[in-house]
Amino acid sequence: MKNIEAAEIAALDTNKVTLLDIRSKEEYELNGFTGSVNVPFDEIGSGLSKLPKDKPVYVLCRTGDLSAEVAEILEDRDYDVYNIEGGYAAYTVYLAGKNV
Repeated sequence: MKNIEAAEIAALDTNKVTLLDIRSKEEYELNGFTGSVNVPFDEIGSGLSKLPKDKPVYVLCRTGDLSAEVAEILEDRDYDVYNIEGGYAAYTVYLAGKNV
C-alpha cells in the first residue's frame, strides 16, 4: 500500500484525484475538505460505487488506522490508492506548526 504524509493533503488537486474522507458525516460537515467525497467507514460496503477508478484515491480518516484498512480494500479492487498517514489528526498538527 502507498502512503503519503498528512501535510501533503493541501497540495492535492481534487480535479485530478479523489480525496475519500471516511470520517463520520458530523466530522466531515465540521471540517471536511472542499472537493472531497464523504463515505463514512460504516457505509464503505455500499459507498464504494461513488468512487471513480480513472484517478488515484487518497483515503483520510481521523487517525490513519481505518483509512489503511479501506486503502487495502480498494487496492484489492484495483484502485490506485494512497493512505494518508496519521489522518486528520496529523493534518491539524501540521497546520498548527504552520500557525495557520
